[in-house]
Amino acid sequence: MDVRFFTTFLEVSKTRHFGKAAENLYLTPAAVSARIKQLEEFFSTTLFTRERNSIQLTPAGQKLLPYAQQLEDTLKQARQLLGEQDADFITCGATANASSLILDELLATCRAQFTNMAITTETHCTEQLSRQLHERTIDFAFTTEPFKSSDIETIALREQPLYLLSKSNLGDDAQHTNFVHIEWSSKASTALLTEFPKCKHYKLKTNDALAAVRYVNEHSGSIVLPDCLKHKLILNNTFNSQAVSTVTLYCARLKERPHPIVDEVITCLTA
Repeated sequence: MDVRFFTTFLEVSKTRHFGKAAENLYLTPAAVSARIKQLEEFFSTTLFTRERNSIQLTPAGQKLLPYAQQLEDTLKQARQLLGEQDADFITCGATANASSLILDELLATCRAQFTNMAITTETHCTEQLSRQLHERTIDFAFTTEPFKSSDIETIALREQPLYLLSKSNLGDDAQHTNFVHIEWSSKASTALLTEFPKCKHYKLKTNDALAAVRYVNEHSGSIVLPDCLKHKLILNNTFNSQAVSTVTLYCARLKERPHPIVDEVITCLTA
């Protein structure tokens, strides 16, 4: 259970108001409600009674209160002991493919530009990332498909060319006998199959580009990659390359009350 959920619980118990707690924590009311709901599900009990003009702790909530306060106090003491009390803590989510495109650059940027930042990275599917953004358990996310939620702002960071690399002649049907299909995006897949229809007969289909590279390095074959990942292939003179499509890297954040430091990170990545 995320310690921040207990911080949310403490703030609601102090303000007796979901909206005020959300404002104080730079969250949305929906995110506060989601965190309290997850706490209630975790402990299989009701922590608050929701009346028209007031929110009151239940007996179970009263019992949890000192333990939640102890957890928060212990965390503060640990940060003070480690000299991290003034650090900027952010959490970034990404799909596996987006992570392979941006993670190294993100970490290098944060290390160079934000010396007092502590960053956590997580890899999930797009649906899970959307849920985590709404619940405020992550601050921003990277994907290769735009989010469809009206509550999420999706920023196109860059468009990268994709290349079909093969150990045989690109005009030869034999090149597709061991094709590895990486699901970069629906647009990229459509463009590839339009130009090279035999690529539908793949040996492996995955949304993890690094796993696909490992497979090709071990078993040979053909694969579609951007420039930034070509170096991970064990290449020799028999490899051929042809541009086939592009993939767009997106950064997403919740529109309402975004984390202030996220704007600075995104600005550095787009510079």
